[in-house]
Amino acid sequence: MTATTPIPQDIDHIGVIVRSIDDAKRFLGETLGLPLVKETHIPEKTRAAFFRCGGCEIEVIEVLPEDVRQRRLGDNAARIEHIAVRVENLDDVLTHLAGQGGEMDAPPLLHDGDRMSFSVPASTMGVRFQFIQKNFEK
Repeated sequence: MTATTPIPQDIDHIGVIVRSIDDAKRFLGETLGLPLVKETHIPEKTRAAFFRCGGCEIEVIEVLPEDVRQRRLGDNAARIEHIAVRVENLDDVLTHLAGQGGEMDAPPLLHDGDRMSFSVPASTMGVRFQFIQKNFEK
């Protein structure tokens, strides 16, 4: 690693695909007592809820098309889907990763004011990473 290597700042959240977001919300909120930070809904695609856990969050995601949810979960009730890390400059990170053989599954996207990109797991040690530049301004 050199002085110019962009280093992730922190873990933002851990994304978990779940069979039932209502069951996940009960467990995280009621059983574990974690505070609910926000909920998002992309019609006909996903419902998600974020719970604060120390310095990061746990995102639970219910994929709405049943066939897609089944394909991503198999026989599991839940599984870790990605690890999201905050970065200072997404373009610098993506350029660095590309130079090291890292691949992204799509061009960067903007969601809720944050700019982000997801890695192809086969190119990032078998783990799907989400790189997030918070509060992105063009």
